[in-house]
Amino acid sequence: MMKRFIVCLISSILIFNSFTTTVLAGSIIEQTKIHQITSCKKYLISNFELYIECLNEEVFISSHFANLSKNKKNDIQSLLAISNILQENVEDGFISNKKVLTIWNQILESSYKAKIKKKELQKVLEQTTCMDTESYNLFIKCFANEFRNFEIYQKSDLLNKRRIETIVSNALSLTKHNSKVYAFAKNESLKGTTYTPDQGFNYFITYMNYLGTDYYKKVKSDVNWNKVIKFIIIAIIIAYLSKSLMKSSGGQSSSGSSSASSSTASTSSGGCSSALVAKCTSIFQQNIFRNAPATSVLKKPWFKYGFSKGFF
Repeated sequence: MMKRFIVCLISSILIFNSFTTTVLAGSIIEQTKIHQITSCKKYLISNFELYIECLNEEVFISSHFANLSKNKKNDIQSLLAISNILQENVEDGFISNKKVLTIWNQILESSYKAKIKKKELQKVLEQTTCMDTESYNLFIKCFANEFRNFEIYQKSDLLNKRRIETIVSNALSLTKHNSKVYAFAKNESLKGTTYTPDQGFNYFITYMNYLGTDYYKKVKSDVNWNKVIKFIIIAIIIAYLSKSLMKSSGGQSSSGSSSASSSTASTSSGGCSSALVAKCTSIFQQNIFRNAPATSVLKKPWFKYGFSKGFF
């Protein structure tokens, strides 16, 4: 409970304090100096849980942290939030103790901030095998295992990494036994929806659409939201091209967002797969806006904005 409270606290701080991260060269560990402002590195070799507990206890009482600039403090808060999200994923059984150490060290050694090059959609899809899955559980676990290999994640700053980690962690929640996720309606006059594990894809698309719509409004004040929108677009396209979504989703979502699968289902009788990326990408791009139903997420302003700005 204490860890979850800390994550919520950090998230609240980041939401209500908008800022622009200072652009500096070097790795995340070099720029945040997380192991210099704490004595936690000794736990990192073998026990990630103790390491996180140490970070949670020492970061905010560090005299070095108190003297940092606002931007650097926010970066360290984002890094701490990411570490707690990873530990929650370990506790939920989504990541092994060994795997989380590898992931964390890769994050620490990654670039503090870097430019993201424009890449063709086909090249992005060639990085994933998640279109070969047969269920939401397999799809989202596959995606959660691969998304950190995407350039959009690797070259995002710490705030956007935290946002992306949160998106994927929440999308994983429906794979837990007897789990339910309640989606609150933004308009009080509308009723929220409770999603169960067998409605995973509907929840995933609805959730991504909500985030994309919300983040689209923020792009005008902070261009960094472009990166998160691009990540969401990638996630949605991979979901739409997966076999499971094309077979099961057509028009059944209460929001209507998943009905766009009908525009891509014609790629093959069994849907798309990693072996058919070139063909599926071509057909998807040709029909993406023309054939998608009016209520489809593919017709939403934020989604069309992503393509019109040349994200792919």
